[in-house]
Amino acid sequence: MRLVVRNLKVRYKNSALGFFWSFLNPLTQVIVMTIAFRYIMGSQIENYSVHLFTVLLPWQFFAQAVSDGSVSVAENIPLMKKFPFPRIVLPMSTIISNFVHLVLGLTVLVAVFVVLRVAVLPSFAWVPLFLVIQLMFMLGVLMMVAVLRMYYDDIRFILEALLRLWFFLTPLLYNIQMVMETERLTALHKQLYLLLNPLTPLMIGYRSALLEGGVWPLADFWFYLGVSAVISGLVFLVGLVVWRRYEWQLPELL
Repeated sequence: MRLVVRNLKVRYKNSALGFFWSFLNPLTQVIVMTIAFRYIMGSQIENYSVHLFTVLLPWQFFAQAVSDGSVSVAENIPLMKKFPFPRIVLPMSTIISNFVHLVLGLTVLVAVFVVLRVAVLPSFAWVPLFLVIQLMFMLGVLMMVAVLRMYYDDIRFILEALLRLWFFLTPLLYNIQMVMETERLTALHKQLYLLLNPLTPLMIGYRSALLEGGVWPLADFWFYLGVSAVISGLVFLVGLVVWRRYEWQLPELL
């Protein structure tokens, strides 16, 4: 818990607004993206800002946690050399501290829902399931990149580029219907789009559960979600194996 508190304090150290940035950052991104894609590029998605905000929060949770987690070991080498403790605490504390920011951002989303009079629907109950799958995937990725970062400093540059690419390959700025209806992609391309990115079914799920009453835009949504869960489980297991293999060697690398 102390690591979580420290991570939260370090992020906003010397910041006048402090935790207010947890609200301001996603809001400003939504405003800018809404202007760009709704009013300049002419997106036809109704209530575009809310649709974007609904998936931008879990995406930022993922991207920021993975980015922070990649240095979770390097930043705690003195602590690891001084005290024996379960090393898995390091990536977990990164995820928990970023989860706090997710919760703060969700309060803004709740306020938006209240203003727009979005009804509380039974489909809201699916959100924890999507979040569990996302957490499993995140922890697996985080354990791998934290170890790799200790051996290869290039990982930080690869990770930055990968996250930028991943952002546009995930249905955040657009919805899945736009992908499925485009004639530029073959049926195989569309299947690969759904199957190879475990975050795609999750973002579809968040948006559909919160805004569309659980009316899933894909007939085989639960199949794709199942694939996402399997991939997330495998990533978690691989990450755990890598972590267990190297965790006690990490303090000796610096």
